[in-house]
Amino acid sequence: PPAPTATRPRGVAATPRWWRDAAGAFAWLTGLFVVALWVRNGGIQQLSSLGGALTTIGRLTGLLSAQLLLIQVLLIARIPFVERSYGQDELARRHRLVGLWSFNLMWAHLVFIVLGYAAGSTLGLWGTIVDLVLNYPGMLLALAATVALCLVVWTSVKAARARLRYESWHLLHLYAYLGAGLAIPHQLWTGAEFVGNLAATVFWWGLW
Repeated sequence: PPAPTATRPRGVAATPRWWRDAAGAFAWLTGLFVVALWVRNGGIQQLSSLGGALTTIGRLTGLLSAQLLLIQVLLIARIPFVERSYGQDELARRHRLVGLWSFNLMWAHLVFIVLGYAAGSTLGLWGTIVDLVLNYPGMLLALAATVALCLVVWTSVKAARARLRYESWHLLHLYAYLGAGLAIPHQLWTGAEFVGNLAATVFWWGLW
């Protein structure tokens, strides 16, 4: 006999297939946009020297990390058409996966940027770090953002989470929003892709 047909609760409309496609397209298009910004501002040309290569890779990993952080937040933001398209279990899995990529790219960004600036400076490695944090616009906020995001990731590791009450873990997890907000200013104030580019700046602010 034919398998029974799955039924939906009365009054619940079917989720259009294009909703899921639209959500996926948004994620990919925003990623392509930040890569296009990097290319437009000479990202590929700067690969010709060691210091330039380190710095430009740092710029690219930072842009992609920020874009994935935005996607990670949107995945778990209970947006109705996204939630109905994927389901909570699938969204939670993707949220965790995207978060790990964003976190790793953030650290790659930090390492490459510091090494790139140090390669073209006489201050040395630690002197370059101090100079970046104290003398570049928005970098103190970015440092606070890094601490907040590290706190969120470290308390989300299974071993650490098992030691926390759910309410404590959830409260700490909200620091991800603080980290995301504090990270934005240094992107726009010092990022080569946004300085002097009004269209890119308006788009990035609007996206966030």
